[in-house]
Amino acid sequence: MPLRPLTLALALAVTATAVSAGGFGKLPVSARAVTLGGSLVAIQDDPNALFFNPAAIGSLSSLTLSTSYTNLFPGISGDQLSYLSGSVVANLGLIGNVGVGIKAFRSNAWKEGELVGSYAQNLFDILTVGGSVKLLYWSSAAPSGRLAVPEDGLSKTTLSFDAGVQAKFADLLPENDVIVAASVQDITRPSIASNGSPDGKLDLAATFGVAYVSRALDYIVHAHYLTAGDLHQMALGVEIVAARGTVLGQEASFTVRAGGNAALSPAQQGDLFGGVGVEVAGFRLDYAYGQPTRLDHVGGTHHVTFRTSF
Repeated sequence: MPLRPLTLALALAVTATAVSAGGFGKLPVSARAVTLGGSLVAIQDDPNALFFNPAAIGSLSSLTLSTSYTNLFPGISGDQLSYLSGSVVANLGLIGNVGVGIKAFRSNAWKEGELVGSYAQNLFDILTVGGSVKLLYWSSAAPSGRLAVPEDGLSKTTLSFDAGVQAKFADLLPENDVIVAASVQDITRPSIASNGSPDGKLDLAATFGVAYVSRALDYIVHAHYLTAGDLHQMALGVEIVAARGTVLGQEASFTVRAGGNAALSPAQQGDLFGGVGVEVAGFRLDYAYGQPTRLDHVGGTHHVTFRTSF
């Protein structure tokens, strides 16, 4: 297959998977999210969780920020499929927490972006609720080549909305917590078709998740189930703090992670992930590698994330 059609086919496959997942650009937005199965729906200490569940930022107690870069399918030549994201969350005390996130997918033929504004409020120290407003944007390049029909490139901008909830059951066992969560994304099902066609409506997506957090043994087990249109997906991830110590007099830790997900329908497709994280003096650098189980000769994906709090 010629190089450019192969690149375009893969780009469309990525974005088609995103749309079928019930959202716009639903690629993982951090190395940690990747290794926990592709979602942070039931995680409470990460600003990137606002992309998966706006309620998840309600437990952050300080100004927290993160930025990530993903290199998709490095086995492809002639194009570089990449993904950038960033998020920041601020705690406003009794008013609640607010967050802003941005992400962008880029290839030669397709550009896709999302700007998210989130709000979350913690209720009764157990329940957290939240909502997000999203500005979605995409554009495609004008056709090129000897047989291309002359026309301009296409683009579209629209709004969408998410909502979510989390409940934390602390100390079910001494220093062991359970967090259950649910989120609904693209509630209004906006059309991303350039002509507003109902055929371009995003699927309503629902995600249900649970996290077992052992503060005593420094590990997290996270599982979630996603349904959107015809898509049904399950995922599982594990995070273990393997070592703690000091570096140049500063507290430091080393974390290992592994996980995977599997689409149960309409087609069986899965991914396996592994990664590590290093934190020194409150600054964390995470890396993850993902390998699709049904795509050959394209290589895996590399994810790098920087995260800190003030």
